Amino acid sequence: MKSIWEIRQAEKALIEKIAAENYLEIPLATLLANRGLSEKENVDRFLKPEKEHFYDPYLMADMNRAVERIAQAIENKQKITVYGDYDVDGITSTSILVLFLKELNANADYYIPNRQKEGYGINEEALLTIKNNSTDLVISVDTGIVANKQAEYAKKINLDLIITDHHECQGELPNAIAVIDPKREDCCYPFKMLAGVGVTFKLIHALAIKYNRLENIWKYLELTAIGTIADIVPLIDENRVIVKLAFNTIEKSWNVGIKGLLKIAGAENKKITSSIIGFQLGPRLNAAGRIGDANKGVELFLTRDIVRAAEISEYLDNTNKKRQELEARITEEALSLIEKNVDIENTKVIVVYKEGWSHGVIGIVASRIVEKFYRPVVILTIEEGIASGSARSVEGFSIFNALSSCSELMDKFGGHDMAAGMSLKEEKVSALSEKLNEYAEKYMLKDTLIKKMKADFKIDLEDISIELIKKLEILEPYGAGNEEPVFVIDAKLSSIRQIGKEKNHLKLELIKESNSLDVVGFSLGEEEKNYSVGNDVSVIGTLDINEWNNTITPQLLARDLKADRKLEQEFLEAVNMIPNLLEDKVIADELIEIDEYSIFYRFLHNSLVNNDNYVSFSKLATLAWKNKSKIALKIVVMLEVFKELGLINYNIEHITVFFEIFKGKKVELKASKLYNKWAGQK
Repeated sequence: MKSIWEIRQAEKALIEKIAAENYLEIPLATLLANRGLSEKENVDRFLKPEKEHFYDPYLMADMNRAVERIAQAIENKQKITVYGDYDVDGITSTSILVLFLKELNANADYYIPNRQKEGYGINEEALLTIKNNSTDLVISVDTGIVANKQAEYAKKINLDLIITDHHECQGELPNAIAVIDPKREDCCYPFKMLAGVGVTFKLIHALAIKYNRLENIWKYLELTAIGTIADIVPLIDENRVIVKLAFNTIEKSWNVGIKGLLKIAGAENKKITSSIIGFQLGPRLNAAGRIGDANKGVELFLTRDIVRAAEISEYLDNTNKKRQELEARITEEALSLIEKNVDIENTKVIVVYKEGWSHGVIGIVASRIVEKFYRPVVILTIEEGIASGSARSVEGFSIFNALSSCSELMDKFGGHDMAAGMSLKEEKVSALSEKLNEYAEKYMLKDTLIKKMKADFKIDLEDISIELIKKLEILEPYGAGNEEPVFVIDAKLSSIRQIGKEKNHLKLELIKESNSLDVVGFSLGEEEKNYSVGNDVSVIGTLDINEWNNTITPQLLARDLKADRKLEQEFLEAVNMIPNLLEDKVIADELIEIDEYSIFYRFLHNSLVNNDNYVSFSKLATLAWKNKSKIALKIVVMLEVFKELGLINYNIEHITVFFEIFKGKKVELKASKLYNKWAGQK
């Protein structure tokens, strides 16, 4: 898949200003400028987050009303039930609120809906069950912003409801005691991008101020950070404060559930990173809600029993393994359906559905399909005539806005720019696909479906060192909104080979003058056939420290690589000359000798024998011809000669030649007019 590389272009004067004001070196100042951090106050807040950087929770609309009602429930010993969600954000939100309410001596319980039986959000049956269990006040966390009907039902059964959420509001707000959501139009809270657990933490923050328990809440930042990272909200502003402070203590967490989860994930005593949370802890917690019992996740964080925490962690680990197997099967089935039924080249939004797919994993499957085709994807499972499922999008296309444009088709939907959930009648799925693609045709920009890779700046091999990589650690933790620094390096290939059991990874060495750098490209193994030693290449990736045999060296983790762009441009210009090769407009002032034709044809033949029917220009350009000048034009001429003689057929896409060889033919090169023109002039 081709990708567009974008190198951020911060102004030199701004970079120098940031460096001078904050006593930073130019590379770090550049990275801060690229992240929109120019004022000293913002730089200080980013590099050195403190508890004092949290905003006043009472700036949130309805916070006063929520705190007053909760205080009333505590004083009157009324039962409070926290109504959560079954993902990591919901599990951690539920956990921290229940734990803190119990610290305030509240009569607190919790309820997590069953994903398979109840679906997403607040439902009336659950509210009735909660009411019948003697609850007077329900507090929703990470859900409820579109629960207008359910809020009215709660009033009908005399059940008070406080809603806390972070999802997009849709029209009129639910009629509840309080509705806390920073995305409310009338909410003046300065940071709108909190996860659900972040909003829940602000409720705890407000309660702590009222009850003078402020020092009691900071330990809950660890669980808040887990939910924040897992929900992939931008790790900037208050989210960064949450995660940065949490990472100072989480390795020796007070919570036995966190400890048990770290141990089962093999992350015990390791430096905690966003990757460990997002790819090791998060999936195990999510698995419970997807195909198991999400209540286990809350129980894990509420328990003080080390043995019980270990048992639940093992349950979550086993459930995650089952989830992985289920996900792999459904992904395979979805890809098969797409291959049969979807014209990928002419489809901007993929909609695929089947009866019996698990609600719990189709969101992950949607993400896998997006990775493969780089298009927005809607995956639906059919049950009793109802299609329900998840959508995932690509940068620059709001799937929430797209779904809003055809909201009349759906029974319910919700989400944000990059992800959403919905349900609708099965017979309306075709119309949904049609309308989503009509919307995309109208509003999607031309390059939206080309993967973008953003780099911070080009860096010379001589400037890469262990010292530099360690200095970059001040920017951690990385995540959405504060991605790991990405660099572009221009150099020459010294070696290149496939590695890994399946030969699906790439190992190469870059050299420039007296400097060298090892590079590893995960899942880039197929690129090996497109490059040869001696190629001038550009590589985009992140810097890392490699420790092997007690030796520490810098390395680059490559995300993509390209041939030298000057060489690419030369080739593309030569392709444009094809219609005029026999005319006098193109002067054949270079001799192409017979042995060069032989080398070139043999190379094409060998590529075909090796089961390839395409070859990159950079690979062709490494052939050892005697005369290296005007190499691009010479390659194009030889391709045209072979085509004229009926030896091959070919077409060119960008800088790749796709070809077929017609074997068994014997021809005389002199039978080609083009050959004679280029062989007869010097």
